[in-house]
Amino acid sequence: MATASKAKTYMSWLTICFMMVAAVASIRSLPSMAVYGLGSVFLYVIPALLFFIPVSLVASELGTGWNGGIYGWVRQAYGDRPGFFIMWFLWVEVVVWYPIVLGFAASTMAYLINPELAKSGVFTAAVITVLFWLSTVVALNGLDALSKLTSWFMLLGTALPAALLVLLGVAWLVLGHKSAAPLTLDALIPAIFDTHTTVKAGSHNLHPDLWREFTGAITGLVLIVSNFLAFAGIEMNAIHARELRNPQKEMPRAILLAFFMILLVFIPPTVAISLVVPADSTSLTAGVIQAYAAFFEGFNMPWATPIMAILLIIGALGGVLAWTAGPSTGLLFVGKAGMLPPILQKVNKKGVQKNILFLQGIIVTLLSTIYIIIDNVSDAFWMISAMAALMYLIVYVFMFLSAMKLRKTQPNVKRGYVLKGLHGWCFLGLFSTCVALVFGFIPPNNFSSMPFFEYAGILLIGLVVAGMPPFIFYAVRKPSWQMVPKAESDQYSAALQDLQDADSKVKAG
Repeated sequence: MATASKAKTYMSWLTICFMMVAAVASIRSLPSMAVYGLGSVFLYVIPALLFFIPVSLVASELGTGWNGGIYGWVRQAYGDRPGFFIMWFLWVEVVVWYPIVLGFAASTMAYLINPELAKSGVFTAAVITVLFWLSTVVALNGLDALSKLTSWFMLLGTALPAALLVLLGVAWLVLGHKSAAPLTLDALIPAIFDTHTTVKAGSHNLHPDLWREFTGAITGLVLIVSNFLAFAGIEMNAIHARELRNPQKEMPRAILLAFFMILLVFIPPTVAISLVVPADSTSLTAGVIQAYAAFFEGFNMPWATPIMAILLIIGALGGVLAWTAGPSTGLLFVGKAGMLPPILQKVNKKGVQKNILFLQGIIVTLLSTIYIIIDNVSDAFWMISAMAALMYLIVYVFMFLSAMKLRKTQPNVKRGYVLKGLHGWCFLGLFSTCVALVFGFIPPNNFSSMPFFEYAGILLIGLVVAGMPPFIFYAVRKPSWQMVPKAESDQYSAALQDLQDADSKVKAG
């Protein structure tokens, strides 16, 4: 009895919170939003109101009611196949995201060694491969090691650089420097709604160099909608709810604090950059490290720029670590439900899904070779990121639908947080998500020679191909794939209160 109690190690809700922040918040794309000055506040607040708040509130109810994250929620609402499909979609989306975000780390590392290396596909591919396999080694050492490292990397590589940007911005004004951006009330609304306006937009996982231009009457909406997924991912670490001592009380705290921390990472630092770097400066399109360089040059502190470059690399790694455990753990849950071959259900001595992590590593290594094979990776990664964004939006559609269905079909399941007006929030989230899905099929200017239906068709075919494996696996599954008792596999999507009651009985026995 004492042994069983000792064996269970709980995560703190602050650790879960920091993992959420690491998964969502990034300062990679802040310079590209800083070109709009105070208008960047508008460009972050509108997506936060229409998308981020509904996602956070709905995830709070679901995350304090059922185990298993998005897989558990969808499985409880719609059954095995939809649960498998959504978990697979999320995992694929994350896997193709890894080489994109680590490409940012490679370009930042090149700045430290020799800026010309950023143009080398071999260098970029090598950095991506080494960093990802390092994160895989960390993940193989168990959730405790991964969560602690993720938390520290987030604090050092995201929170600290963001706070420093704000402090530098305040110091810039206090010392009498002139703001490079207008600080008037009318500047809060960016000039992006003119029919002749051209804006650069793209996934916030992409380096700003890979963003694309849009021109026309809807460009302002394209820019706003592209910011929706800047806030994506806060629900992802709900899959670790079972690791909390009291998930029904602690999960809402984690999500609430993460919500405010993420807004603070995005908005004040963006405004701070706009104070010192003119909107027409190439530093804003070149990347965040150049924005830091502009700040430090103004304060006669050029020696600080390499330090910030190191911290930014740490922040990128923190984001990758935060995403390494969640989706792959969800895929393990799918496997243990008898829907994946036994080889993908194997775990190491610490219970970590080793073969799924190895598969991730192989795929990321292969994807990184795109930097070597293709001279201009911009269009290739734009299409990959556009398809990944559509995948994630589909995941959110199922999340909102599941929340409404579970409120109807399982009203007696105890939720640690009960969202008032749940259906209203879900409909708002669904509306925002569906609008983003539609806009996700709009081609940027550099694809203007490609007919709309051809561009949209390529994305649709990609979604269909990416979504086929779970249905194939489900169709060919065998009884021998059920490696654990059904009672155990059901725990991966069970109501948290039932699991807590079972734990209490075990301790009492």
